[in-house]
Amino acid sequence: MHHAAVHVNRMFAVLLLLTFFLVSIAGCGGPAALESSEAFASADALYTALTARRTDLLQNVTTRLRALNEEGKLSEDALQELTEIIDIARDERWQEAAEILDAFIRNQPEHSHAH
Repeated sequence: MHHAAVHVNRMFAVLLLLTFFLVSIAGCGGPAALESSEAFASADALYTALTARRTDLLQNVTTRLRALNEEGKLSEDALQELTEIIDIARDERWQEAAEILDAFIRNQPEHSHAH
């Protein structure tokens, strides 16, 4: 009987460590927040550019995102994440970029752009 209790305790410890490990890898947060309505609108415009596969719109949005960052309306983290998505599109992987952006927008913290 004692052996079974030790086995259960070891399994519990392993599961606890595994859970801690997975949580630490995944982190508690999602994508960088879009802090302003302008940033959210620009992410929406980026989605339009991606689904239309239009490099001219992609460039316009890129310029706008950088300006929003300089104005303090878009964080460095959000700019970095959006720039990575833009780079995927520039690599002619439009659909992949659109799917990643869709997830980015859907996983925004509630009311993150209401400031």
